[in-house]
Amino acid sequence: MAKKSVLFIFLLLVSVLPLKAAETAYKIAYIDSARILKEYPAAQKLLQDLSKAEAELNKKILLKKQEIQKAKVAKKTDTEIQMMAEKIRLELEPEAKRIEDESARKSEEIENKVDLVIKDFAAKSKYDIVVVKEAILFGGTDVTDEVLKNLK
Repeated sequence: MAKKSVLFIFLLLVSVLPLKAAETAYKIAYIDSARILKEYPAAQKLLQDLSKAEAELNKKILLKKQEIQKAKVAKKTDTEIQMMAEKIRLELEPEAKRIEDESARKSEEIENKVDLVIKDFAAKSKYDIVVVKEAILFGGTDVTDEVLKNLK
């Protein structure tokens, strides 16, 4: 008898759930995050600044490697070369950390701004859900242009 009751409840739920889901349709939108990254001026500036800082750091690293090579050619001892390498590491490590921290901080600021604009847009446009383009198989409305307009 219990199996029949459970089966009846299951069949009732299966038949009623699609009706309930149809009554509460969600308004879904999606954004193209790659396009936002490409077209949002603040994100582009961050990428340019980061690229420039990394290039400068790589140039310094290359110069320091050349110094070590000169020391090897000059027949410096292994201990002297190791001390030289450690001094270089201690000199360049804080700069690399600063670049990394600054990049993370600015990335977070940009991400927070984008999230705020998306939330504001979704509320004003009465979207229930906004997802990234890659997370949606079909359906939804592309609101990338509107989000970019609000970001600029």
